[in-house]
Amino acid sequence: MQDGWDNKPTSARRGSSSDPRWPRLYHSQSGATMVEFALIALPFFILLYGTVEIGFIYWANQELENATGHGARLVRTGQVQGGAMNQAQLKTEICGQTAVLVGCSTKLRLDVRSAGSFSGITLPSPLNGSGVLKDDTEFSFSPGASNDVVLVSAFYNWKPLMKPSDYILRASSVTRNEPF
Repeated sequence: MQDGWDNKPTSARRGSSSDPRWPRLYHSQSGATMVEFALIALPFFILLYGTVEIGFIYWANQELENATGHGARLVRTGQVQGGAMNQAQLKTEICGQTAVLVGCSTKLRLDVRSAGSFSGITLPSPLNGSGVLKDDTEFSFSPGASNDVVLVSAFYNWKPLMKPSDYILRASSVTRNEPF
């Protein structure tokens, strides 16, 4: 039977076994949606994961800022000096204020510096010579005395799932100690 397009019968144009030029799948639409989804799924899920990962990083950074502010408040009010708290105890207090920072007690680094004025404080460098986060012993802990200016800095090593290198989250709070 002819349909007017060409000189081939309808069955030959649809990919019958007698026409090797056009396989049967050429005209088939049954798996098109699945193929289109397969092409789009990987970029979509990577984009979705990236959005969630960035959201967690911002959440963790905000949580670290709040926890560092709490630690600075303990120093400012003299609770650290009066209670003879050391660096590990203050770190435990700061980690107690967090929920997202998994393994906070092992990944958090704390630096507390004091001086008589704001210009006397130097900013700590969190990385050693090879670009890795320093150990606890390489950071200073000097909460100062009454009316000293204190800089409390916290560094957290954030390990993302799909990135080979880590993010160093940093939070700092500078205050003047109260007269205690």
